[in-house]
Amino acid sequence: MHLDQYFVIFYIFFWVVRIKGCVRRARQPLLRGPEWFFNAHVQPDFYTGAGGKILHRYRMRMCIPFLVDIPVAFAIFLSGNLPLLSLLMLGLCALIHINHAFSVDLAERQARPFAVPEAEQPVSAMALSLKPRRLRDYSNRKVEWALALSSVFAFAWLVRYYLFAPGHHNLGLVFGVPVFYLYLHAGMLFAKRVVLAWRTPVPQAQAAEHLEAREETRKFYLRQCDWGRAAVSAGILFWPIEIGTSPAGLDRLIGIWFAAWMAIAVVSTVWVEIRRKQLVAVTLRALPVKLPDFLRQSEIARWPVCYQPSAPMLMLKGAHGYSLNLANRLSHLGAAYLAGLVVLFALLPIGQIR
Repeated sequence: MHLDQYFVIFYIFFWVVRIKGCVRRARQPLLRGPEWFFNAHVQPDFYTGAGGKILHRYRMRMCIPFLVDIPVAFAIFLSGNLPLLSLLMLGLCALIHINHAFSVDLAERQARPFAVPEAEQPVSAMALSLKPRRLRDYSNRKVEWALALSSVFAFAWLVRYYLFAPGHHNLGLVFGVPVFYLYLHAGMLFAKRVVLAWRTPVPQAQAAEHLEAREETRKFYLRQCDWGRAAVSAGILFWPIEIGTSPAGLDRLIGIWFAAWMAIAVVSTVWVEIRRKQLVAVTLRALPVKLPDFLRQSEIARWPVCYQPSAPMLMLKGAHGYSLNLANRLSHLGAAYLAGLVVLFALLPIGQIR
């Protein structure tokens, strides 16, 4: 089987998972029952009136990533450079999550005017966990050592191949792919840091349930970051094996590699769905409430970005949605990372990244 066919098969699998994800997201507004719209406790006639239109528009926004995906994928197929499908899928993963977060926030704000008045009164007492959260407390030392040593071993292998293997070797061809993967690895570590830094108060009533739901959600996303880092480290380790294999054995090697990753993808997809259902059950035990706006976020936040040194958070919830606080140090690191990614794309031959 030709290498391009593997990219097409994985792209089809990606579509199947996305469609299932769209169906799941379409049901989310009603998870708490017909008297709720996400976390807004709505009036009994909500879905027969304006709520029906709000729900429909929310579900239609779930199709936005498809509107981006289809023309870009069509252009990739016309160009014949099918390895670019891997970059498309990577970008779509980010777009799907950003679009969903934006759509949920927008739909919930549109539903608030139709909420039960008593439910829109802010709670009078709140709690905030003062327990420090450190990256090492959410990391397995043995796993971290395994990931680090595998990458060191792979780069040492590549250095030896570049210096001593017969023939002339292109520096970008030998090191381009693992450098790109290593940069993705750093990005996932940064994502873990952002997840750990996200703090918000909880109501004093049902504080234990809210804190449990936040902690389980945090662990869920951190595990997904670690799964991604493990996948990237495996790709780094596989690269020196791939470029050192003779053309006669390369097709068989890639076939085995692809079959292994398809099996892992299926198993991980099933695990994520099981874990997601468990997480929903934990989250539903905590009754949503409206929190007081002590920092005046609705007044100082300007969508989509703002600069507020007085507010310590990365994201502020304003009157028109979430706003990225450019005064937060993590936003500076994120901007630097994205700039580095652009430079990396400019320096590396894109067709080599797979």
